[in-house]
Amino acid sequence: MDKLFDNLMERLFIESNFSLTRSEYVEEDYKCSTLLYIGQNQQGDYFIYLQLPERLLPYVNNDIQIRLAALIKNQANDFEKMTDGEVKISSSFDKNATLIIFTTHEASVNENVVKQAISIEEDPYFFKKQVLLISDKETPTLAINFSENKDSFIAYVQRLISDTERFNEFTSTNLFGLTDKGVEYSFIARLYEKVPFLSLKVTPSNQEILQQKIDNKLTAEQLRECEKLLDLDLNDLESWVTELVKEDKSND
Repeated sequence: MDKLFDNLMERLFIESNFSLTRSEYVEEDYKCSTLLYIGQNQQGDYFIYLQLPERLLPYVNNDIQIRLAALIKNQANDFEKMTDGEVKISSSFDKNATLIIFTTHEASVNENVVKQAISIEEDPYFFKKQVLLISDKETPTLAINFSENKDSFIAYVQRLISDTERFNEFTSTNLFGLTDKGVEYSFIARLYEKVPFLSLKVTPSNQEILQQKIDNKLTAEQLRECEKLLDLDLNDLESWVTELVKEDKSND
């Protein structure tokens, strides 16, 4: 199975300062072998990630997730440590664990696969769950994007998702004819939707600078009127509005 998305999620975990462990996960009944990651943040939330082939989605709710839960609770201490921080499975694991599944599919995803993904996400047992479907045709473009930005991947995805020009370009494009830039933006948008610990980078506003800009636009008389208005209680405000209306009528 392609390691692109394993490497990508590993970067997200590490750059988010998670404690991280991983292990090979083998489903002998389904002839599948993949990597299983457990990330834990400082708040005690757990995020379990693995990539599964499309053909195994129907078995997640009634079989695979049950085996995963048992494996994690009984053998997590044997997983390979990826960071200095230790992943500790506590009694709150059941309430604070999210399972993130990446699944690649053929370019023409059928309605049944989408329904299976929705069914997994709506299932209330064992884990909160998110399923990210990725087209095989997207993979080459995404591999290039990751290779170029893997050293600071979170900064890259935050920068891209906040780019209004790229957003406008993406939303005005026919989804069936996406350019490489469209594929790139579409994937990052879905990544934000399906990976709960990703957050937008918000630049805090400076209230003092904003107030100064407002003051500069007002005359001295307007500033005095503003100060009077802010000092009025509800009754005074009604009287002030009444007087203002009278002045307007007398000026007509």
